[in-house]
Amino acid sequence: MVIDHAEGAQLPLRGTLAEKLEYLFDKIRPCGDELDPADEPGRKYTNREIAEKINKAAAGSGNGVTISGAYVGELRRGVATDPRASHIEALATAFRVDPAYFLNTPATTRIQEQLHLLDQLRATDVRRVALRRLLQDAGLSKESARLVEQMVARLQAVESQAATGSGSTAQQGA
Repeated sequence: MVIDHAEGAQLPLRGTLAEKLEYLFDKIRPCGDELDPADEPGRKYTNREIAEKINKAAAGSGNGVTISGAYVGELRRGVATDPRASHIEALATAFRVDPAYFLNTPATTRIQEQLHLLDQLRATDVRRVALRRLLQDAGLSKESARLVEQMVARLQAVESQAATGSGSTAQQGA
């Protein structure tokens, strides 16, 4: 599963089950082993895929909890609003979140913040890998590329401290 957040996006407070479920569909993506070779990386889950994950887990555990893709769609649209607790747990397991995400606002907020942090960490790592590749393609040795990465990280830290420490220095110079 891959988390997808727009950089700098505010985390919305989700209230209804449909909104919370839709948030998960928007932000969590199938990972490599869940994708067919022809699938586009980063695409969203379908209702059917989530239902299949739930049904496959039910067959493996023998817990008997099954769900249809149509019912997942009804929950997403708010047509169905009172699912069984076992369905809530199964949805949470399919998305790999705590079932409390669907039940109370503090857990919802905490999980959304965690998803946002994971996305930021993933994006940072992707940028570092891209920078490393660019520097190596430019002919720099691994040691030189590592030094440039460290310089970039240090400059980011200095600018971050300047932005938070002096508040409006960027606006004063404008």
